[in-house]
Amino acid sequence: MSKKKVVRKKSPPKPKTHPERAPKKNYFATLMETPEGRALRKEWSTKPRKNGGRPKGVPDGHTAETIKPIRKQAKQDAIKVVKIMTDKYNIEDEYQKEALTTAVEVMRCDGQTRERLAAARLVLDFTKSKPASKSNVTIGKAEDFLASLLDDEGSKDETEAEGSTQTPTE
Repeated sequence: MSKKKVVRKKSPPKPKTHPERAPKKNYFATLMETPEGRALRKEWSTKPRKNGGRPKGVPDGHTAETIKPIRKQAKQDAIKVVKIMTDKYNIEDEYQKEALTTAVEVMRCDGQTRERLAAARLVLDFTKSKPASKSNVTIGKAEDFLASLLDDEGSKDETEAEGSTQTPTE
């Protein structure tokens, strides 16, 4: 007769405790478990916030306080430059003077290069005329040149012939 197999007794499993692999607990998730935490979260989310960062219209590298004196000086310089331009280019319209003042002021202030270039282009378009485009002079064939000379000579001969037939009246 054979003996029955005896199953060996196993030790109970050890608890799996690895603190480095423990799931992260979200602070707000645990906060929402209690009524006090939910009230606190509601209070935080409805609280009015102050916008952080640089104010709108202030260029990189400046604060609102540091850009004010620079803009003030640029405005004074722009007024002087526009006064000279109005004398030199005979600008009499108030709106044109104001637009030029603003454009020169933008050119003189720190800011993005694109804005400064656009202001410079506006000032140049207003004050200076654009250069004439190059005209390509093509030299025609020698026959065309000679034909034009003959036409010119023929027209001179005709005008002289008409002038000799008329008599001067005194």
